[in-house]
Amino acid sequence: MKLDSSFLLLISDSHGGTASLATVLEWTQSAMCTHTFDAAVFLGDGFADLAPASACTGFPLSWHSVRGNGDYQSNIDDSKVLEIPGKNPAQRSSRRLFLSHGSRYRVEDGITSIAAAARSAGAEAALFGHTHVPYCAVVDGIFLINPGSVSRPRSKIGCTFAVLECPDSGPLAARFFNLTGLNPPNQCREITVKV
Repeated sequence: MKLDSSFLLLISDSHGGTASLATVLEWTQSAMCTHTFDAAVFLGDGFADLAPASACTGFPLSWHSVRGNGDYQSNIDDSKVLEIPGKNPAQRSSRRLFLSHGSRYRVEDGITSIAAAARSAGAEAALFGHTHVPYCAVVDGIFLINPGSVSRPRSKIGCTFAVLECPDSGPLAARFFNLTGLNPPNQCREITVKV
């Protein structure tokens, strides 16, 4: 763990899976014993799950969320830029991250549009969901990450989420985790995502 880094919990596509979401929030709180999470990001499709899962687990972080194509009752934005301030006040640096569910940019057909939207917004990264498949790559200088789905996976990896490390300087870094155990899942373990 770097002292000059911010850590973000990235979750997407819970689709009513509050038990899986609660497992991740409990894991996050236990992980907070070893390092601090600075923000929690929800990338759409299950916005209504956040309040009950956060309440039942006592989750302490506020959410930075965007609306997914399945969040019909939500009046939050479908995309936005999140500024992550640097940890070192002498440097006054910050990281700009573009958040979107991804459906508007048809990420299921490719990542060119969302990378262009992030660049146009002045962001160095695009964080998105929608495909239910974890993904991480740098394309045309834009860091792209999809944490997958916390409850309805479309890959053999299973239910997943991610942790994004934003150092004051240097490249962004991602770690992926999947949910294991009984139904509903009750454990989280780190995995490798191949692109």
